[in-house]
Amino acid sequence: MKLLHIIAGLPALASGAVALYSLKGAKLHRKSGTMAALLDIRMLLARAQSTASRSDETASLSRAIMRSHLAAVLAALLAATPALGQSADAEFDVLRRAGKSAEIESLARERLARNPKDDVALWHLGRAVAQDARKRDELIPRAEQCIKDMPQSARCHNLLGNLYGAMASSGSMASGLKYAGRIKSMYVTAVQLDPGHFGFRRDLNQFYLHAPGIVGGSVSKAIQSSNDCSRFDPARGQVLRAEVRIYEEEFDEAESMLAAIEPGSDIDLADAVQASTTSLGLALVDHREATRAQKLFERQIAADPGYANAHFGLGRALLEQKMLDASIASLERALQLDPKVRAHYRLGIAYQGKGDTAKALAMLRQFLSYSPQGRAADDARKRVDELTAKQQ
Repeated sequence: MKLLHIIAGLPALASGAVALYSLKGAKLHRKSGTMAALLDIRMLLARAQSTASRSDETASLSRAIMRSHLAAVLAALLAATPALGQSADAEFDVLRRAGKSAEIESLARERLARNPKDDVALWHLGRAVAQDARKRDELIPRAEQCIKDMPQSARCHNLLGNLYGAMASSGSMASGLKYAGRIKSMYVTAVQLDPGHFGFRRDLNQFYLHAPGIVGGSVSKAIQSSNDCSRFDPARGQVLRAEVRIYEEEFDEAESMLAAIEPGSDIDLADAVQASTTSLGLALVDHREATRAQKLFERQIAADPGYANAHFGLGRALLEQKMLDASIASLERALQLDPKVRAHYRLGIAYQGKGDTAKALAMLRQFLSYSPQGRAADDARKRVDELTAKQQ
């Protein structure tokens, strides 16, 4: 009877393991050790029911066999389930919070060298290098193969959507329209496969907000997706709703919504609020509210001096106010903290404004080396031509 009580409690144990994985955004693949163990548990439950109807002698022998099998199954389950608080992303998250983009790329490539089907490593590699045209072109076939090899991997689909999105944003309007359908398809599938992953849902929401309606953009769908998120995670749902407010240029409401969220010990939620607040600041800069944006970024830096994107945002806000020396200092600091921050274009403009032709050319050419297409690239080339002509 004791064994049957243990077996009776296994569904809760299995559900707990699945819930742990869901909370961390990981996927349980059918061939993984954990899923195999859970399937074995189902088999044990079925055997337990049939054993109950056998003779005492047969049942005793069956229970002895099941006890041995149960021990092996539980060992496999415990071995395959990560310790509480850990996830497949842990190593990468530490590096991301430290702004170590190059180290993320290095770690991802090391893991992929050991296991080419490591979708976690491939996903983080894609996020680290998506804005580098050469590396992006290298990764797209790998992401496509990842989907073929692991069609149930939400990460593979989200990665390919991100790579297509980076390609579209760096090209012309026609290029963006060309890839829009593929981007949406990848993002939708990723959310369907892993509806609890905030990052995947956020990417889909950003597509809905910024894509033209003719290719699937829809503010109402972004709102619905945000509400869906709120049903199982109210705080993250509020982050998404605040981002809709930013898109709608309702900046006061967005700021209030973000300020009301209390992440507590939830570091990932704190990161999400921080990133959305940065997006709000950049939107303020774009809408000629640079002074207000400056104060917002200064508050972010006071709270987290090592946050590179806040220094970048502050540099942009100061550049809009023609505070060139202060802007250069902030943009240079952003690059010191994270060399992958795309600050070279604005640095080029700032140095051009100061009349430092050599540094302006160096920064603009550096920008064009990793971002050769798009409106900013077109403007950078025009500035390079003007500055080069002055040197002659």
